[in-house]
Amino acid sequence: MSAPASLFRSRSTDAASALPATAAGQRLAPGEVARLSAPRAQLLRIDSGCAWLTFGRGPFEPGGSRAGDVFVCAGQTLRVPAGSRVLIEAARGMELRFAWQRPDAVQRQVLRRAPACAPTASC
Repeated sequence: MSAPASLFRSRSTDAASALPATAAGQRLAPGEVARLSAPRAQLLRIDSGCAWLTFGRGPFEPGGSRAGDVFVCAGQTLRVPAGSRVLIEAARGMELRFAWQRPDAVQRQVLRRAPACAPTASC
């Protein structure tokens, strides 16, 4: 699956552009960078590889927002608060595959995949 045209891949954080508000099935090559913006709370799910995330503009982000660096690896999900600005980079020399979605979108996907249970059956 190829990335949408709105995902600009760059090895420089100065040139990274923003991902769309929701982006499932995204991919970054090792060392590539994208900018994530969360006007509303979002979930970042790492499908493969490891992501190096840098929150905010520095350690003293106004408004009490999270700032600093975090690593999130395959199988992990991170809730990103509304108003956050994040740089995401494919780390540790691995390709990164991830989804960037609103929590309600993820909940709808889970409900669609859940098995239907009869009222007397226990799941």
